[in-house]
Amino acid sequence: MRRLMVIVALTVGAQAAVAAPAFSASSWTAYVTNNNSGGSVTPISLTSGTPGTAIPVGTYPDDVAIAPDGTTAYVANYGGDSVTPITIATGTAGTAIPIGGAAWAVAISPDGGTVYVTNITGNSVIPITTATDTVGSPISVGDDPQGIAITPDGKTAYVTNYSSDSVTPITLATGTPSAAIPVGSHPQGVAITPDGRTVYVTNVGDGTVTPIATATNTPGTPIPVGSSASDPGSVAITPDGKTAYVTDLMADAVTPIATATNTPESPIPVGGQPEGVAITPDGKTAYVANNLDGTVTPIATATNTAGTPIPVGSHPWGVAITPDQAPTASFSTRAAPAGDASSFDAAASASPVGLIASYQWDFGDGQSTTSPTPIVSHTYARSGVFTARLTVVNTAGTSLAQVFTGQTASSQGGPQATTTQTVSVPTALGSTPPTPRLTRLRISPRTASIAGRRVSGHCVKPTAHNDRDRSCRRTISLRVTYALTAAARVVFTFKRDTVGRTVKRRCVALNRQNRNDNRCGRLTDVPGRLTQAGRPGANALNFAGKTGGDNLSAGTYQLTATPNHGSAERITFRISH
Repeated sequence: MRRLMVIVALTVGAQAAVAAPAFSASSWTAYVTNNNSGGSVTPISLTSGTPGTAIPVGTYPDDVAIAPDGTTAYVANYGGDSVTPITIATGTAGTAIPIGGAAWAVAISPDGGTVYVTNITGNSVIPITTATDTVGSPISVGDDPQGIAITPDGKTAYVTNYSSDSVTPITLATGTPSAAIPVGSHPQGVAITPDGRTVYVTNVGDGTVTPIATATNTPGTPIPVGSSASDPGSVAITPDGKTAYVTDLMADAVTPIATATNTPESPIPVGGQPEGVAITPDGKTAYVANNLDGTVTPIATATNTAGTPIPVGSHPWGVAITPDQAPTASFSTRAAPAGDASSFDAAASASPVGLIASYQWDFGDGQSTTSPTPIVSHTYARSGVFTARLTVVNTAGTSLAQVFTGQTASSQGGPQATTTQTVSVPTALGSTPPTPRLTRLRISPRTASIAGRRVSGHCVKPTAHNDRDRSCRRTISLRVTYALTAAARVVFTFKRDTVGRTVKRRCVALNRQNRNDNRCGRLTDVPGRLTQAGRPGANALNFAGKTGGDNLSAGTYQLTATPNHGSAERITFRISH
């Protein structure tokens, strides 16, 4: 097995220091597994490039992945047949979780709910529920499963079967493996492009990388990496999906592959027997674990230049970097009259790592802009109430969306990266306010029943079972909706349809003198009214059948909605027993 090649290596190639290129500076942390009998994980501050105190874990830790929220790292212990969780805030290891066999690789679902571990001796994948650290039922795959990667939508995992020369897709919702996909000789590493369209698999035995189209699970033409003696192990893909970086153990190098054309570029010399590789959330730096040298080499992706190696522990193997977390959008406004510039200040927006790089504004009137600075102005052409939206993007490119390439999220976007505020723009000074027009007046329901029966102290809807119970009046709920072309104070008045008598072609109130005249219908005013400050656009008013403190009795009513300085709209509704 490939592990033997590493353990029995007799020489250590010295890494020559080169002029350090510009690497990304951040407060992200890289976690590197030290694959030895002592078993530890070394954290590296990527701000300073200095290693921290090693964290003891299980025997021969192989791989590491970090939860999307950046709180916990999970380490696969090959010799300990277990997975060790590490609390990142304190740098302390928790109780190891036994998986019943040699743990090789680990990947965490994009939602952070499940850790998936390849069990190389059990020919299976073991799911672990992160909320309880509970081990689920094994999922059978091919012989000697090693690498595992999960699609960005969280639906499918792809597992490399080292001794079966194949890759097994697993439907994660059901834990069901699909037909194995043939690839090259001894597949090991695996990663997936951020768009979820392509899986890249390293073939240790024939020095190639096989692309697989996820839509059809069809392998493409193998991509040669280095010479025929190359030994590609791990692969990582940049957050923009443009480049895959492949470690080559025998060549002491890393080969970039342009994913648009699947073309390998010139190998980048690193340390002795490079194994794991991970890329920073901003995509500017790749970090490579050099198994034979006990170091980690940073590579500036803009120039593909290796920097000064960082010492870690003995036989470093896997690498993972803490995901970038979403920035938080916040802003204040100062509204000016229509025709003058209103101001917007987003200086209160913040990012957990780095700075806010982009402020994307939607002013709610069909106009938008993007600014590198937090303060902007905007002139509204007309008065009214507008909903302004701010979306922020930090220097790593993190905003609303998550970026995921198989094992650990690069960027954990979130809804806090956007926010809205209502902006009330007054009428320009000296101008005539627009006349509001009320439209689309509706009432629901058009007929509401107040009939009820008293059951256990409650007035409920009449049924065949409570027909003999005492009658009562049920509370009704009516909803009035309407639209306004401009902000206005709307007054709602009611008239009741009553019976009158026709006298001299007019319908008048019933009295002794006209009681024998022809009947007619007439509208009489109902005491009380309702008012509401309406805004431009859709509005709604809820009421329980009361006006001026009095309940509306059964009957047919006309509702009139009158905006100030505007014409009225009317609608009828009925209250029944």
